[in-house]
Amino acid sequence: MNVLNSTGTNRQPPVQFANTPPIPKGTSEATGESGGSTGSARDTAAVVTLSKTAQTSLSGQAAGKKDFAAVAKDARATIDAKYAELAAQGKPMDYMHATQESWDTVFGGLDRRSLYAIASNSDGSFSKDEQDTAQSIMSQQQGQAMMAADPTGNNPAARYRAGASFLDGVSDEEKTSNNWAVQRAAVQFGYEQSMRDSGQEPDALDSDSPLVRMIKGALDGLKDKAPGAVATGGYVKDLKDMPLFRNGVPPVAAGAERPLDIKA
Repeated sequence: MNVLNSTGTNRQPPVQFANTPPIPKGTSEATGESGGSTGSARDTAAVVTLSKTAQTSLSGQAAGKKDFAAVAKDARATIDAKYAELAAQGKPMDYMHATQESWDTVFGGLDRRSLYAIASNSDGSFSKDEQDTAQSIMSQQQGQAMMAADPTGNNPAARYRAGASFLDGVSDEEKTSNNWAVQRAAVQFGYEQSMRDSGQEPDALDSDSPLVRMIKGALDGLKDKAPGAVATGGYVKDLKDMPLFRNGVPPVAAGAERPLDIKA
């Protein structure tokens, strides 16, 4: 059972799942529990080469942080300018047949906060193609951070802990999303299970987010499941679509900073 649902998008770079390294070119995505394969039309992932500026600001927390509405507006302008640049070169952006060069041209200079503005369609100006691509790149970033902590694949606890650290460092706006809460709960669950499986007691990685704590509590009921089955899946917008909550979404614990919005 995959806790995170697959998005099943058409002609998009498949989402890079948090507990796996980037998928080699020519390798098909796995099929999620929801049934559809995320890579049916395009089997190669858009592994975007980030600029140095983007790499140093993955969380979007650089000095002089912009208003988030301005971030979305600037991201829209940047993408449009890159589309025009490609068109002027006689290589207009075509999401059905995009090349690595086109992915890098359009998205390579965007930092994490800008990517989240696109992925969440925060101002309603981004297409489904753009949202899906930004979501995929964000998952790649998390996956790369996790694999860097476990390059040999023999230390899953270190991998999941690195995932928690990465997610704790993203922007405040991203931390209000259900996708962030699900991923954060999943990597903590994976870390704790991996530590206990190796006979060690895990450190406390509890989040301040009531929504993360609620999801983590639900995941704790799956202790007979392998951690890898928990931290996989596509971008989550609606908790009700997750197999974990097929019987309903529990209320968030008292003291939540925001009302539970299961479609955020």
